[in-house]
Amino acid sequence: MLDIERVRQAIEGQASAPIHIRLRQAIYSQILDGTLKVGEKLPSERELQERLGLSRGTIRQALTALNQAGLTKSFPGAGTFVLETSKDNHRAGTIGLVVSSTNFHFFYPQLAASFNHVIRQAGYSMAMHMHNDQAEELLNIIEDLKKQDLVGLALTPPRFGRKEEVVRELVRMDIPVVSLGRREPWIGGDSVAPDNEMIGYVSTRHLIDLGHENIVHMGLLDYSTGRDRAEGYRKAMEEAGLPPHIVPLPPLSIPATSDGIPDEHLAAPAYEKAMEIWNGGGSDKPTAVFCFNDIMAMGVYKALREIGLKIPEDVSVVGVDNLPTVRHMDVPLTTSALPGNEIGRVGAETLLKRIAGDRSEPHTLLIQAKFIERASTARLQ
Repeated sequence: MLDIERVRQAIEGQASAPIHIRLRQAIYSQILDGTLKVGEKLPSERELQERLGLSRGTIRQALTALNQAGLTKSFPGAGTFVLETSKDNHRAGTIGLVVSSTNFHFFYPQLAASFNHVIRQAGYSMAMHMHNDQAEELLNIIEDLKKQDLVGLALTPPRFGRKEEVVRELVRMDIPVVSLGRREPWIGGDSVAPDNEMIGYVSTRHLIDLGHENIVHMGLLDYSTGRDRAEGYRKAMEEAGLPPHIVPLPPLSIPATSDGIPDEHLAAPAYEKAMEIWNGGGSDKPTAVFCFNDIMAMGVYKALREIGLKIPEDVSVVGVDNLPTVRHMDVPLTTSALPGNEIGRVGAETLLKRIAGDRSEPHTLLIQAKFIERASTARLQ
């Protein structure tokens, strides 16, 4: 038999979700834990309305969602009954995951797989989409997701476009939202991302410990990920009493190439900057470089090779991302492996807590990357 008092407490405890989702979730949890038995009849819409003080429309939305999920079935004139179905087939609703297609080949496949595993274990289904880092495309995807039985949303914040409209739409949706992969406070809600400042610090500290003093950071400063890595680099340099030298690449005006991989917008400018730094006049050349990511490092590799400088004998190079190719380069690249699996897992668990009624203050969880030393860095001779 449905425990009405538990339903009432659950509705009051999930203030971050629309009422019909709170009601549906409260009934679903009692099906899942056996409080409601197979074949048992739910209270009528009128009875639920009287005992819970909810509108008939809200109750009907919740019951319709349970029917669509295959958890119950309504028979005209008879009522709504609990169906027999395996736990694996229970669906408490849909959770959306929207990530950046421009960076998908970095660590998002692992993130998505881990995220999906956690939410399916909890009885939810996942609707996954990718945006091109433009706010306008993300808004179109959100419109499509709203047509589904959406109870929560995890997304990678876009870098371009009308971001304020994204925020307004998320507020209107009134469902829990978690941002993944980037620490972007403007999006609101919780955030789970790599500790990019620590990536910059550890990468630079590695070069300092090898005896390098003239270390340049080739960065991308137009969004939080790049700014945080640059700040980590700056802290390590200043801590060691060394002057920081940050060379920013131009902000990306186009979020992706036609194939969705922003290589020409990162490798080519990095190549040009490297040519300016190491092929120009003057004798005080950097002996090491910390690159924003592996693709930039590839551009640096190409420039140094054309100039006639050797890695790591003449210049030590560090990247970020641990792309599958970098271990097979002519000089395997020292880099950091981003924690995609962990971000997906923690992001899903955080979102599930919010859906279940956690009303604590939004927080940012930073996950540590794994630094991988390979052949592209060496002690200064």
